[in-house]
Amino acid sequence: MNELTGKRILIFQQRGWAINIGHFLAKKLQAEGCKLAALTLKRTTHDFILNQKEVEYDLIINNDEIMSRPKDYLQGDKYSLKEICDALGIDTIWPIIMTLRNHVKSYKDKYYYGFKQNVPDEEIIDFVMAVYKYMKIFFDEFKPDIIILPNFVSLPHIMFNLYAKKLNIPIFSVTDSKIRNYYIFVYNYNDDEGPFYDRVDELNSGKAETGNRKIAQKYIREFREKFKEPDYMDGSKINNISILKKIKKELSPYKQVLRWYIKGPSKNVLESTGITIDYKPPRIILRDHYCDKFYRRFMKKFNYYPFKKIEKFVYFPFQFQPEMSMDVAAPFFNNQIETARQVAMSLPNDYTLVVKEHPAMVGLRPPSYIEKVARTLNVKLIDYRISSEEVLKKADLVISPNGTIIAEAAFLKKPVIQLGNLGTTLKLPNVFKHTDITTLAVKIKEILEIDLNTAEYERQLENFVAAVYDTGFDFKYQTVWAKGTGDNMENIWAIYKKEIENSL
Repeated sequence: MNELTGKRILIFQQRGWAINIGHFLAKKLQAEGCKLAALTLKRTTHDFILNQKEVEYDLIINNDEIMSRPKDYLQGDKYSLKEICDALGIDTIWPIIMTLRNHVKSYKDKYYYGFKQNVPDEEIIDFVMAVYKYMKIFFDEFKPDIIILPNFVSLPHIMFNLYAKKLNIPIFSVTDSKIRNYYIFVYNYNDDEGPFYDRVDELNSGKAETGNRKIAQKYIREFREKFKEPDYMDGSKINNISILKKIKKELSPYKQVLRWYIKGPSKNVLESTGITIDYKPPRIILRDHYCDKFYRRFMKKFNYYPFKKIEKFVYFPFQFQPEMSMDVAAPFFNNQIETARQVAMSLPNDYTLVVKEHPAMVGLRPPSYIEKVARTLNVKLIDYRISSEEVLKKADLVISPNGTIIAEAAFLKKPVIQLGNLGTTLKLPNVFKHTDITTLAVKIKEILEIDLNTAEYERQLENFVAAVYDTGFDFKYQTVWAKGTGDNMENIWAIYKKEIENSL
């Protein structure tokens, strides 16, 4: 008998992932005899799931419809935050609420997001109660055996994760492994549970050996010979964009404005949050276009601190934001300017703090933000065009909430103090977690004295890479997610099917 027959699977059919990956998985699961339910995120995605004829769902709930008018959905039902926290097994809901980017930030005030609260606390609590209500419906009425998510990025994902864990129901998503082109399955919103994490622990303890050690050694050697940028950076440099693509990009906002007036506003409007990245009236479309051009020009011409003049420094790379690695896995450190200021105050002896903008954020942060960073005590803002490799090789220490830079530092044997909770990077041998800013100066001195040039360090780094090869998969996941093309979809079905069967 088919192992999946009769299994009840809840899928978060979310945005572009639902159309390019999630719907394909649903068809395969239905063919295996599974019963399906869907939480849809984004109204146009909900319409797609509702109107398609290939998959039959036992239950479909649209998050965005509820987010738009949570009080209407509640119909007078009330749940205290204490009741919700007790059900989820947490002490406070507010760090999770911080993941609601369109509630706690404002897209209408500023491109790319203003850091002023967009929705009042009372209305945010209404939405939290509404999520709790529909979550209970899924668990009480559909009774899922397993839950599949594209990622863990926002309050509904995290609430379902916490509740499923209490009920011992498997829930997983995919994340990048920090090894180029490889992805891993994770069972927790902090990316700290799953086959990869168990495998690293087995290898580090000596209880197991890997057949991928030589491959891991080759990857490490090649990285040190030629620095490997993350795969999401491929094609991101402006020099790689053809003239035709530049022209299309320049004309795109005007086409969007014309479409608005001919076809009408986007269906993805939410009454509660108003203007968002999914619902942009013509003035916001044009604002974004010209702000992006102005911000990029500003960044290119800004008078950065000369990197060659800096001697002893600690590196604090700025992260992309809003993003999972900041707002989910490091909610207490997601004010990057304030965190940089406090880190700079903690530096001992003759050290200064070097800060560099994330390449993907160039054109997204306003000049006022950049100027504030550059005029912070004991902080040196350097040119974003200086390579991470050049900065890392000269740095004595990296301090970061989370991020790929931590893995890059590991291959160059540079110590890292990680402020956030991202579990993948915490498995690297160069990483030391520290969350108490008041004692950071002592921790920095301690870490600066540690010698990473040891055989045990090298073994644990090999274990990390080998564990990725042992448990992860090589697939153009981001390309397929974004474009629906780029790899054989039967491969991704085989990958997911194996993980589902292992989970069950």
